[in-house]
Amino acid sequence: MIEKFELFLEKQNLSCVKKEISMKSLTTIKCGGKADYLIEPDNYDELSKIFKFICGNNILYQILGNGSNVLVSDLGFPGVVISLKNLPYLIELHEGKLSVAAHIELAHLQKKCIFEGLSGLEFLSGIPGTVGGIIAMNAGAFGHDVSSVIDSIKTVTHEGKIINLRDENIEFSYRKTKLPYEQYIISEGTFNVQKTNMQKVKELCDFYISQRKSTNLWRAMTFGSTFKNGEDYYAGELIEKCGLKGFSIGDAQISKSHANFIINNGNASSKEVYLLIQKMKDEVLEKFGKNLELEVKLWGDFSYAGK
Repeated sequence: MIEKFELFLEKQNLSCVKKEISMKSLTTIKCGGKADYLIEPDNYDELSKIFKFICGNNILYQILGNGSNVLVSDLGFPGVVISLKNLPYLIELHEGKLSVAAHIELAHLQKKCIFEGLSGLEFLSGIPGTVGGIIAMNAGAFGHDVSSVIDSIKTVTHEGKIINLRDENIEFSYRKTKLPYEQYIISEGTFNVQKTNMQKVKELCDFYISQRKSTNLWRAMTFGSTFKNGEDYYAGELIEKCGLKGFSIGDAQISKSHANFIINNGNASSKEVYLLIQKMKDEVLEKFGKNLELEVKLWGDFSYAGK
């Protein structure tokens, strides 16, 4: 399949493709091996063409936002990583609806909302992700989530078609967004916002950011929450009750301030992070009978890590 992909790239004369790219610098946890290919298309026509070929030939792929919520194996990722960061910029307001390109970082979106006095998305302040990423996982904080503010999503399908989906055609659940087809790329999101006082938006954004900073994780190398919360428990609380706060394997450490966060203290390997994840999971299962569900996405083969 890879040989076929090579021929496709050569025939299309695409300049947006890089080979053997280290994922360490492209993820917020700052560890992991190389990806076979990194694709950064400049326009939606290129993206549609490449994605149609990838899906039609069953080539392994992943979509990269800003690299949060991802742990890449030390052995690398044997496939294609697609980044949208070079696609056209879009933040456009029309009749109370804000359309935003998927690759726009949330920090930039918040600055725009403050400047324009647009309310409704303040709860996303301080989340280290992109618009596409927070839609894909129905991100949430402080009692709000994306499903409560989304109007529609624009996607590239496995056939290379660009389709707009209204919120009633999207199935949201806790930290999960399900669309009517299996393979797709979120290219744009449209949110319901309200015009208000600029200062009020800024104050609320600053408040949420201060809450995040209080956990001492603001500048840490971490992928955010390791496990999802359950219906009747908080993952971090159970991990803390297992006495695991501050526990470390090599340079990978469970945060001393929030037990559901893993920090890379400098040179952690993905194996060390993975073993720490298994430790958290095993201890909680043994002590509380709860099978924690990963919020982090694992890219590549981790069988080498063992337990």
